[in-house]
Amino acid sequence: MLDNVLAKEGQKRFLASFLLMIIFILMECSFLTFVFFVLTLALIFIYRNNTFKNNSKSSDIISPISGEIIAIDSKDNKKHLYIDVNLLDIHILRALEDGKFNVSYKRGLNLILSSLKAKHLNENVIIDFENSSMQLIPSIYNPKIEINQNTDLKIANIIGIFVQGQIIITLKNDLLPLVKIGDRIESGITVLANKSSKDNSELS
Repeated sequence: MLDNVLAKEGQKRFLASFLLMIIFILMECSFLTFVFFVLTLALIFIYRNNTFKNNSKSSDIISPISGEIIAIDSKDNKKHLYIDVNLLDIHILRALEDGKFNVSYKRGLNLILSSLKAKHLNENVIIDFENSSMQLIPSIYNPKIEINQNTDLKIANIIGIFVQGQIIITLKNDLLPLVKIGDRIESGITVLANKSSKDNSELS
């Protein structure tokens, strides 16, 4: 039942915080009770799960996170979608597409992204799929990123948690984006691109 409310990645933290809150209630320590009450609510909010029926097609590239499209760029015949993720968004990180993927980590700091040193010093994670990839650049409130590398994952399956920062989606040249700058996107629901979009544009 807890899986329907919280992502598995946050359940241990939630239960630990909730247990400590109960202990401090029994000890009649009002200050620490309040601290862990607030922490418990914060953990519920951060790790809340958005349950939905996945209606995506195998040709779709879906949104891996909730957030806002802040830029769309083209380089080396590939499209790059920039997603801003803040503390109020749903932080469940999902697979962009079906199939295996590779993960590379560069451990680092969690500086504010507006800082000049952030791009060089911040943690950086790149997840490569067959037709797309995403680069995770965390900001100040993001915990250490751990990605579930289960090879049996399907599109929209949960692969981790991303609390705050920027995600850059790279699409291969046979894909065209279906979103525009300023669009709000939902984790596992919004279709960012699909393989048939290029053919449809040529026919129109």
